[in-house]
Order: sequence, then C-alpha cells, then structure tokens
Amino acid sequence: MDGTVEATATTVNGWPAMRLANDAIEVVTIPEKGAEIWSIIDRRTGVDVLWKAPWPLRTHALSTSTAGASQVAWLDHYAGGWQVLFPNGGDAVTYQGADLGFHGEASVAPWDCEVAEGPDGATLDLSTELRRSPFSMRRRMSLDPSAATLRITESVKNCGSDRLAYMWGHHPAYGAPFLGEGARLTAPAATYLADVANDPKTSRVAPSVRAEWPLAHGATGGTVDVSIVPGPTSGTADMGYVLDLTDGWYALESPATGIGVGLSWPVDVLPCLWLWQEFCGGRDYPWYGRAYVMGVEPHSSWPGHGLLGAIEAGTARWIEPGETHEVTIALTVFTLPDAGPGHVASVSPSGIISFR
Repeated sequence: MDGTVEATATTVNGWPAMRLANDAIEVVTIPEKGAEIWSIIDRRTGVDVLWKAPWPLRTHALSTSTAGASQVAWLDHYAGGWQVLFPNGGDAVTYQGADLGFHGEASVAPWDCEVAEGPDGATLDLSTELRRSPFSMRRRMSLDPSAATLRITESVKNCGSDRLAYMWGHHPAYGAPFLGEGARLTAPAATYLADVANDPKTSRVAPSVRAEWPLAHGATGGTVDVSIVPGPTSGTADMGYVLDLTDGWYALESPATGIGVGLSWPVDVLPCLWLWQEFCGGRDYPWYGRAYVMGVEPHSSWPGHGLLGAIEAGTARWIEPGETHEVTIALTVFTLPDAGPGHVASVSPSGIISFR
C-alpha cells in the first residue's frame, strides 16, 4: 500500500464491518455492535493481539438476546475484542430514572460509520445517539500511514438540560497467542487495589487489599506480582484496579511472539486502569474454565460496580449541559528489542515507544 491507509468493507460472522489497514497493521471494527474493535493484527507477524473467545461470535441474525438480565445479555454477545463502556461500567444501575445496563449502552448501541479520505489515506468516522441517556458520541479512527499505530479520538456530549454523572472506559482484552506465560505489563502506577468481589476459591490475590504496584497481597499469604502473566494452567481469576498513575500509558510485552502493545491516553480524563485477569479460573457462565484473557482498561472511574458506586466513591465524572469531553487513545504494536520484556520507559500521546 506504499505508506497509505485503506478502508474496505468486510463482514464478521454476518456483521457488517470495516477494515482499516496499512502495511504494518490491520484493524477491523463492527459499527453496529457498539463500534467494537474486533481485531488488531500485526501484519509483520500475523498475530491478532485481541482475545477471541473459544465460543463463536453470535451471528448478526442472532443479535437479540433472550436474557432478562443485562449482564447475561451482554455476555451472550461477548466474544472478545475491544469495547467502549459508557455511561456505565460494570453492574447495571438505575440513574435519573433510566436503567443503565451492564457495561453501558454505548457498548451495545449501533453506530453509524463513514469513510473519510485525507492526505494520509482513509479514516473512519463513527457516531451514535444514546437512547437511555441524553448523550451523543463521536469517534474518529485512523492509522499512522507508516507505522503500526491506531489512533482513536472519541468524544461525548451532554445533549440534555441537567448536569450528569458518567463512567467512561475502554475495554481491550488481550489473548493468545499474544498473551502467554511470561508476558509483562508495565505502567507508571503506585497502587494496586484488589476488587471486593474476588472469589477466594479461584483468586490469586486477597480481596479489597491495597498494595504497592505491581504487587498484590496473595490470597493464601505472601505477595503476587500481578504484572507478570501466568500460563492458562494457573486456573485463577482476579479483578483489580491500577491506581495513582503518574501518566497515561502502559506496555504489554509478549516474549512468545516477540511483539508488544503500547497504549496511551489522557490520564486526567481516564485516571485508572481496570485489570481483569481471567486465566481459566472462572468456573461459571460464560467462562467454564476455558477463557484465558486479560483486559487492561483505561477508565474514568472505579470500582467497576456501576455508576452509583462510582458516585459514592467520588470517582464518577460529571458533565454540564451542552458540554463535550474528549479523549485520544493511541495503540502501537512494536517489536521487542533483544533485551527482553520489562524495558519500556514510556508511550507518548502519539504512540511512540521509548525504551530504557
């Protein structure tokens, strides 16, 4: 493609999708399914860094769930990838008279998508108007024409007449072959807080305990380095929060594939990370011990138990009538230097990786 970016229509199990690609990276998004990013493929190695569930994505013809609970309905259609969570994250809540479902309306709403052509090639412009809350959302997805860098500029606007609270997060989930034993997460953080709901039968870490990042208090004593990924035979499942970030970036390095992912974002808007580590430990629906996946998710708020909990904790964000909030997220797939993992010093707002 000679340093240009192309956009082409495709399908994912019957879902209309758009493929954005240059010589280094290929990104597929499904606009009608919450503008979900289905795959991010490093074209040099052929590796898709995002998780794909061992069960198939439900077809477009089965896009309606029979479940009554919003969490079950969301999980019925979850098969990996990267979602945007807005205006709610985690448990369903009722706010301002509206039922805000599990992980928020934006992650399941249909988005419109248009292709725009510029001097560096194609970009995707996506938009949606939420129904249960008076928000409009816009997103531009672009690739660096000569690098393996995806940029997402996303905004939310309060179209209502009242000041409103929200949670806003991005939910990329990484899986094999990219995710494997010995993969390492680096982030400029000071604190790890284990979630209150971690199950002592399957968790590596004790619930509700703070520790100095990247360590956690072990469920059976001692400490656990949660930045180092165990293999699927660990049979563990943990949820926690990476807090007190001094800057908005992380790097996840995969010695098994020789590549890494660097993600950057504005830490003033998304000041924490949700760290979801499902290493074949979940025994109930939909996991049944068969999911090996890790979500490293920039978020506005914590804990991940719904907007009312974030308001109570003082971590919800507020937006005035007519006001717009915006974030720019950059993801870069990079080649690991010979020195091995754990050596990324920073990821710039434009996605440039600096090494120690």
